[in-house]
Amino acid sequence: MYLRILIVLVTLVSISFAQTYPERFETAWKLVHDRYWDLKRIPVDWNEVKNKYIDDASNARDDESFFSVIEKMYQEIDDNHSVFVPPDKVEEIRLEYGDLPCLGVFGQSGGSQTQIDYEMLNGNIGYIKVPVLVDTAAKLRSAVQDLNAQGAEKFILDLRDNPGGRLVEMMQDGGIFTSGFLWRTVTRWTLPIPYPTIGSTETDAPLVVLINGNVNSAAEGLAGALQKKQRATIIGETTAGNVEAVLPFCLRDGSQAWIATGVLAPVGGPTWEGVGVVPDIKTLSEDALEEAINFLNQ
Repeated sequence: MYLRILIVLVTLVSISFAQTYPERFETAWKLVHDRYWDLKRIPVDWNEVKNKYIDDASNARDDESFFSVIEKMYQEIDDNHSVFVPPDKVEEIRLEYGDLPCLGVFGQSGGSQTQIDYEMLNGNIGYIKVPVLVDTAAKLRSAVQDLNAQGAEKFILDLRDNPGGRLVEMMQDGGIFTSGFLWRTVTRWTLPIPYPTIGSTETDAPLVVLINGNVNSAAEGLAGALQKKQRATIIGETTAGNVEAVLPFCLRDGSQAWIATGVLAPVGGPTWEGVGVVPDIKTLSEDALEEAINFLNQ
C-alpha cells in the first residue's frame, strides 16, 4: 500500500555511510516527526516510539538488523501508506514501478500488466472496469476511444474495489473525461499543492462512476474530483477515506522513507481523508451497476 506523482518532490536526506547507527536512527525518526501530515493521527505517541526503538537501533550488530528495527518503528504509524524501505527492497519497487527509485506513489500497488475490461451495454452505454490505477491510463483512454467508435453515448466507469495507484494515473484518467485543476494536497509544512488533469478530453458524454468501501487513495481522488466538478454522478457505497499523499525520502545508505506528508482534497473543498467519497445515489455495491444502467437510461 505504497503511495504515487507526476510532480515528484524527492528529498535526498544527508546521511553518510560514516554516520553511527544512533545518528541514522535520528534521521529516520525525525523525518516522520517533521514531515508527517498530522502526528495526532498516528495511533501512538511518536516521541514514545523513539524511546521504544532507539536502544535496539543504536546497538544493532549490522545494517540488516538496524534496518529491521527502523521497519518495525515505521509500522507503528499504521496508516497503510507510510513505510521504511531497506536497500534490498528498493529493487523490488524499481522493478514494479520503473527505474526511478524515488518514484512517488499514491495508494496501493497493482502491477505493470494490469488489464481493464470494457464493453458496450444496452442503451449505447460504454462500460469500463478499472481495477487499479497503475499502468492503466493509456488503456482507459484507448477503451474510451474504442467505445466512442462503437457509438457509446453514455459511460460507466467502474472503480469498485480499486485500491488506488499512482497519482499521475489519477491525473491522466481525470483528463480523459474533463480538464482543469481538480486536486490539491494539504500538508502542515507547506502551502497546498494543486494538481491538474493530464491529456486531452476524449468525451463529455454523461458519466456514472461506481464506488464502494474498498475504493482507496488515488481511486477515491478520481471519483471525488469528478463528483466535485459535477462531471459524473457517483453511485454505490462510501469509499474508504484513505487518501494520504506520500513523498519518498531517499537516504544515502540506499534505504527510503515513504511518508504520508499530506492528504488529497479537491480544489475548493475539504479532504476525503477519514470521510470518503459519499455517493450521489447510495446503493449496495452489488446493485450499483444495475442502478447505473437504469439511471443512464432514464
